[in-house]
Amino acid sequence: MGMFDSFKEFFAFSDNGERPTPSRPVAAAKSSATKVTPIRSSRSSGDISEIVTLDPTGFQDVREIADHFCNDIPLIINMASLSEKDSQRTLDFLLGLKEGRHGQLKRVTPKVFLLTPANVAINQDEEEDETDEFLA
Repeated sequence: MGMFDSFKEFFAFSDNGERPTPSRPVAAAKSSATKVTPIRSSRSSGDISEIVTLDPTGFQDVREIADHFCNDIPLIINMASLSEKDSQRTLDFLLGLKEGRHGQLKRVTPKVFLLTPANVAINQDEEEDETDEFLA
């Protein structure tokens, strides 16, 4: 067998230029077709059974906020007991979390926020730009 024949065999080309059918089945394609499992089920907005209310005492509590929010649970966050620095850091974190998960963040009072996942709609009487609301 010459070098050209070895090349054709390695790249699985036949003499007429077509690729022959593989002699052995590809294991990855066979196993992935039979074991497809959804990562998580999708929820509709009617499936919401709880709203979590949190009163964080420091920036370290944002982990709990993220855990609930990533499980598609709406949150009411009262930041009244946070220092000004921790309040600003927490608000920055909430805005990043909202953008990353395509949720919504609404200021209820100056220190209370409603954080909702993408599958939850917030009824608003008037349309307002959320970003401008937090910068003021």
